[in-house]
Amino acid sequence: MKLKNAFAVFASFFAIGLASAQDLGPQIRKLEDGVYVYVGKNFNSNCGIVLTQDGVVLIDSGHNPTDSRAVLAAVRKLTPLPVRFLIDTEPHPDHTTGHFVFSPPATIVAAEGAGDSMRSRERGDPERIQKLAATSPEMRAALEGYRFVTPQIEYHQKMTLKVGERTFELIYLKGVHSESDTAVWLPKERVLFSAAGIVVGQINNLRPIVSIPDILAAARLMKSLNPLHVVPGHGTPGTVKIFEDSEKYYALLLERVGRLAKEGKSLDQIKKEVRMPEYENWAAQERFPTNVEAAYRAVKGG
Repeated sequence: MKLKNAFAVFASFFAIGLASAQDLGPQIRKLEDGVYVYVGKNFNSNCGIVLTQDGVVLIDSGHNPTDSRAVLAAVRKLTPLPVRFLIDTEPHPDHTTGHFVFSPPATIVAAEGAGDSMRSRERGDPERIQKLAATSPEMRAALEGYRFVTPQIEYHQKMTLKVGERTFELIYLKGVHSESDTAVWLPKERVLFSAAGIVVGQINNLRPIVSIPDILAAARLMKSLNPLHVVPGHGTPGTVKIFEDSEKYYALLLERVGRLAKEGKSLDQIKKEVRMPEYENWAAQERFPTNVEAAYRAVKGG
């Protein structure tokens, strides 16, 4: 029996070794042995692919079902083993619509409150899938068999998931982006999937539930892990410089908004006056007013 199991493991890794030499496409980036990321185009969401002896673990399911299908195709080139788990870094549709492509058999894991958030959004836009299918024939084909799939497991604050030879540490991030954000840390490989609270090369959308002090606290926490690779929810994977760039941006924003607030300016006046020319090359400038609002809440103690 032991010999049979050993042979199965050897056969799986032999298959993985052969497949890794194949062309996985321009959007797949290898970070470490058996650890890949599907990098979304034009700041679309990223998806992690982690191979283990016992199967595959995904981090998010792709921006849209077309991405999910591409991720599944890459997984099938890399290994004959099934997708065992899918970890959500957040509950928004651009990270979760493609769950039906992988579950079953995958068990979906997320932070507490993710399912409620997903159900609320689904009720708020009951025609979302029909509208998405109408965007292109490719999208319609990718949505074939669509089902609304919420997490089967929701953890509280922290969770450690062991799959095969790998350890995944799940860390709840409060107030950084959505109602239910998770950073996924692989300590042996020093790979961190840092969720969408901090993005690369663009202005983030800071909803009323988001706090800049919470974003900065999360950045310090994740930086303290000393990751070798950082994979944000959106944008090009990199190093801890991702956190440092965001820290500088928010520090400068807080300083400028705080100065105007001390002068007695109202939020509307500050929105008209505050400028960040150092970051005018960042994408999604239309989101900047939400950043000013968040900075105003922070400096006024709200």
